[in-house]
Amino acid sequence: MRTNISHGFGTSEQQFRSKAPIGLHFARLYVFVQRQIIGAGQRAMQFELPIGQRYARQAIVTRPEELRIEAVRDGHLPILEAMQAVSDADLVPAYLHSALCAMSLPARRPKDEMAPIIREDGRYTLAITPKPVLRREAGEMKMTSLGVPFGSYPRVILIYIMSEAVRTGSRNVYLGGSFAEWLRRLGYTNASHGSRGTASLLRGQLDRLLACEWMIRWDDSASDDAAFAVKEVKLANEYAGLRGKDGSFIKEISLADGFFTHLREHAVPLNEAAIRELKNNPTALDLYTYFAYRLQRINGARPSMLSWAQLSTHLGSSAESPRKFRQSIRQSWDLVSAVYPNARVDLTGPVIRMWESPPPVEKRLIGPHLHLVRPVEQPAVPAPSAKTRIEAPSRLPAAAEARNTGVAAEYFPKGSLSFGDAEKPFRLLAREHGGGYDIDKIADAYRLQVGPTLEALMGPRLMKSFQAFCISYAARRGPL
Repeated sequence: MRTNISHGFGTSEQQFRSKAPIGLHFARLYVFVQRQIIGAGQRAMQFELPIGQRYARQAIVTRPEELRIEAVRDGHLPILEAMQAVSDADLVPAYLHSALCAMSLPARRPKDEMAPIIREDGRYTLAITPKPVLRREAGEMKMTSLGVPFGSYPRVILIYIMSEAVRTGSRNVYLGGSFAEWLRRLGYTNASHGSRGTASLLRGQLDRLLACEWMIRWDDSASDDAAFAVKEVKLANEYAGLRGKDGSFIKEISLADGFFTHLREHAVPLNEAAIRELKNNPTALDLYTYFAYRLQRINGARPSMLSWAQLSTHLGSSAESPRKFRQSIRQSWDLVSAVYPNARVDLTGPVIRMWESPPPVEKRLIGPHLHLVRPVEQPAVPAPSAKTRIEAPSRLPAAAEARNTGVAAEYFPKGSLSFGDAEKPFRLLAREHGGGYDIDKIADAYRLQVGPTLEALMGPRLMKSFQAFCISYAARRGPL
């Protein structure tokens, strides 16, 4: 006995064959298949957002004080503050060589500090070898090996040196007029001193970094010169250390010609504000720089897969247990996602999935994983009849007046808020909650912050979002 099979269109197989023309049959079948493909693609893109990206998306429509209460309650205040700091900061690009984005220094002190560091990533091989330097110990000059650099300080130092080289177009990098000034340039405004203070630890890591021989091998069959040395990342004089022969602070570092030329061709753009927020977390810095380098090189809508073992090799953490490594990476990713919200990465599964993403210097929230769902349109409320008498107060607050202008705030205006009936609700909100700042500048900042997501905001949700932004805008800048 044959069983009637439903095609999902409200018609059984027998009814379908008897009533539907063959052309309609194929048309419906095509629509059905396309829906299944689209649905499968959407399901493949769905994953739980990390904490930082959740706050970045909520900030579009939620008042800052409400977000802060939630973050304090959940123990996520540092993540929220990092997201807000990067969002509020002016965009200043920083740079790092792509080889150093793909391969990391040790995050912690290695067991054998004198052993060379060797990292591999595709065509790149990085080798860092400690070399002995002449130092005075107990009144005598001795050749001493300082060991390999580790932790967050050498990472921040490398980003600073390479950023300055790319910005100025010169291999001679100016550090500062004094060590204290250089610390401030690095973002350590309240550096502690003493044997275990920030200043001493950073000084020691810079000495290690500059005393090492650096070599990056770039395997490229099309090039006759596939290997080049970064061993002359040195000071302007012959002494590899932070101080000159007379004990004064060295104000300038000179990069090797070969490395400087290659850096200008292979510099990965970063966000300086994000580096400041991550500067005390070496694992977070590694994730940030790695994804800044990797996500821009993915083409197409399909994700690129990366095993946890591969990521461990990239970050030089193969000695850790796999479970501990995954836990550490996911915790750090919650913070990194706050300063790089457009990064489309799924770290929740047994395999890491990465999608093509804009560079971290893009301030607008344009990642599809951050798009808000278009609100359901509310049915129109019928206008009151002429017989109905409405008692209204003689003076409405601006926000209330904005809701009673009779103008439907379907979309956010594209031009000035200073004129027009359609712009009036937003003009009144900006005047009441914008702290007296220029309403058109507030509108421009709002468009930049929300980006393409603005098209999905309409009606009351749009008004609430813009009002919250005006309050945040005025609070960040203080009273006029």
